[in-house]
Amino acid sequence: MKEFYKILIVDDEMLIRQGIINYIEWESEGYKIIGEASNGEEAIKLMELYRPHIIITDIVMPGMDGIELVKKVKENYPDTEVIVLSSFENFDYVRQTFQNGVADYILKPKLNTKELLQTLNHVTQKQQKSASINDSQSSMREICKKIIEGYQSIRDMDFARKQFPYDTFVLIEAFGNKKENSKLSKTAIKDQLQQHLPNIVTHDIPIQEHSMLFLTNFASDELPKLKSAIHACDTETGSSSIKWILSTPFRAIDELKTIYETSHLIIQQYHFYLPDRTFLYYDNLPEATEKKAEFDLNHMIYLFKRKQFQEAFIYLNEHIGLLSNQYETDVFEFKSWLENIMFNIIVLLGNMKYDIQELEAEKYHYFSEINEAFHVREAISIFDTVLVKVEKKVLPADADTISNIQLLLDYIEDHYDSHLTLSTLADHFHFNPSYLSSYFSKHHQEGFSEYLNHVRIKNAMKMLEETDKPISTISEAVGYSDPSYFTKVFRKLTAKSPSTYRKENKPMN
Repeated sequence: MKEFYKILIVDDEMLIRQGIINYIEWESEGYKIIGEASNGEEAIKLMELYRPHIIITDIVMPGMDGIELVKKVKENYPDTEVIVLSSFENFDYVRQTFQNGVADYILKPKLNTKELLQTLNHVTQKQQKSASINDSQSSMREICKKIIEGYQSIRDMDFARKQFPYDTFVLIEAFGNKKENSKLSKTAIKDQLQQHLPNIVTHDIPIQEHSMLFLTNFASDELPKLKSAIHACDTETGSSSIKWILSTPFRAIDELKTIYETSHLIIQQYHFYLPDRTFLYYDNLPEATEKKAEFDLNHMIYLFKRKQFQEAFIYLNEHIGLLSNQYETDVFEFKSWLENIMFNIIVLLGNMKYDIQELEAEKYHYFSEINEAFHVREAISIFDTVLVKVEKKVLPADADTISNIQLLLDYIEDHYDSHLTLSTLADHFHFNPSYLSSYFSKHHQEGFSEYLNHVRIKNAMKMLEETDKPISTISEAVGYSDPSYFTKVFRKLTAKSPSTYRKENKPMN
């Protein structure tokens, strides 16, 4: 079967795209048009699906323009060559694209069959040397995806078994919140893995959007080095939003689907309930909590109908606290439960003749936000936004609530240097710890741990500015027993190390 160079056309003008597509008898020249896109966003989606060898793209387009597209392509698909189309007045933009690795350019007024073919032939000569390697990589990428999805052929499996010379396999996944831009690329991860384990075999598998999944093969005694490589990748990005998963090791490519479904996806789920954990490996998972009593929806409805709203909210928040610590609860099930409770509350209030017009208009927006939540705190925060609106409708202005939260904040300000936990605060203020967590987030737009860190770092900044005390002493003085952890939190909140902050902010004598 004849092999073709796959080409993707990107231009916001349909006539330009159609003109290029119809210029040439592509397959007779050894090329095949696999798709067309009107902007960069559409092109990136098609990239993942079809993996073209060459992109021909315009520069000026709505949304993601050609300059940004070139950056994304060379970062995530470095083997794909890019040819830029430009008019004379936009040629300054073309110069920028060469800094990002563009292969060649064609001025639109000179665009014709001869010019286009010459440019394409020039670009494909670069790719011919590594064509066999790239084809093998592409084949394995697709075969691994087929194995996970369960429709691989016998020929696929025979081919796959010959590609892995070592005795141990592990799945690695790096993923982040799709609302944030990740600085990590597949190439960067592969380079780090290769640097720490020169003999590792790595294939990326295109399974989910906003994540990068890799199948790795190496000698079993190299597993500690693999973990070090993952930490090095994370350090290189400097991003706190990237999460990492390491599946249970396995011995044969035939086990890939089973390990993905029984180990990898379960670990991935843990990340939703543990937003502060950057690394989750098969051998460092927290203990699953014992199953608690089921939520009694009829009891909550009973409390609402009797207008015992405060009791209903306490009962509801306590159960949310319990659910958020049951790591094995399916994430979709948890989100659906929040949406179901929200729906029932709105229906109840309507039946009780409360004004629910605003809640009715907004509920599908909140459903969508909960569905998109990256971790449990984000989902609960959205749910709490609705509860606050419900409270305002059904409860009188409650001065005690305001005074209680202020007492709570004052206590933290006075005791931030102590070993403060939700449990110690709950004991002091006679709250259930799980309820207190939800209560605090609801009334202060921030979780307890985040607020405590802000208070501690605020006081640390003051001490760095006003004293010459060693950083380790300041760390202990504001409540951190481990100076390295103090430095990590300080850097996260200020984007600077404590020593840098002191140099920049300590007044000169």
